[in-house]
Amino acid sequence: MDDPPDQPLTEPNSLHLPSCSQSDTAVARFLGQIFGVTKGRAGDPAAALLPWVCDRLRSEHSRRGYARDLAQFVRHMAAAGVAPLDATGDDLRVYKAALLRAGRSPASVARALSVLRGTYQQFGKRGLVDWERVRDVQSVEAPRVEKGGKPALSQREAVALLHAPDRTTLAGVRDHALLAVFFKTACRVSAVAAALVGHVERTDTDLYLAVTEKGGRRQRKALLDAAGPLLAYLDAAGIRDDPDGPLFRPVSRDRAGFDRRHLPRTTVWLVVKRHARAAGIHADRTGGRGVGVHALRKTALTNALENGAPIEKVQALAGHADIRTTRLYYRESARDAEDAARHIQIR
Repeated sequence: MDDPPDQPLTEPNSLHLPSCSQSDTAVARFLGQIFGVTKGRAGDPAAALLPWVCDRLRSEHSRRGYARDLAQFVRHMAAAGVAPLDATGDDLRVYKAALLRAGRSPASVARALSVLRGTYQQFGKRGLVDWERVRDVQSVEAPRVEKGGKPALSQREAVALLHAPDRTTLAGVRDHALLAVFFKTACRVSAVAAALVGHVERTDTDLYLAVTEKGGRRQRKALLDAAGPLLAYLDAAGIRDDPDGPLFRPVSRDRAGFDRRHLPRTTVWLVVKRHARAAGIHADRTGGRGVGVHALRKTALTNALENGAPIEKVQALAGHADIRTTRLYYRESARDAEDAARHIQIR
């Protein structure tokens, strides 16, 4: 099969899938436009995707990316004379090659293929595509994405960063709690930044933080060693009795308390950078964004794996849908083979 022209690979960044909270009808109409469907039917692609899209794509960023990737693929298939419901694994392999040839990064191509695998799984569930073809589509391998761009910290660096904030100040008490929560829960920045005071839950013996992670997944994270710093912050801020208020907040202008609003994600990023530099860590190493909030998540997951946590449990902590994503955080050591051999019991 000849490659179609590269022109259909361009798609405006402004493409935006409406929010389901605004109108399911608007979402269905938008999806119908992508597939060229002008009149909704029970078996059309737009109708098949509507429940999945509304359940999975909670953020505007996710909706925009999904719409762009899906529309681009449909246009590419149309240029090749292939209807979306007739596409095979070979069509996706040609599409992947075209994306890479057009200069898309491996991470971007991997995301696009993930979108399409999820899309065709929904088609299979609705009977629009047979399961043999769904499995064929699922077999298309994504380009390998290196995780080295956002470095993990060493144990020594992590400890130094955690204790860098000056806890004689309100901001320092908050920052110490913030860093402890990131290190112990391995949460993404959006989950912690959006948390409310009421999301801190107590049992007879333990403290937990209920968060909403990527894909709208709700998780209950054990705070463990982060419980003390977080309670100290709640007391210093005087917000224990404000369950509907933001958990982490910006310091007020007079420095005497905190404003009742969420700490912006950009501020969280700057907090990590500032304390990393104070701890003597080269915060801009490896180029790009260097040591930022995601470095704390990567540190937590890598540290758990290196200290013997089963990969399935680390997957649950990370909230990864696919264990292959968790494996990217594992760093092989010379002891691995020997440790595995010690578990062999032949007498």
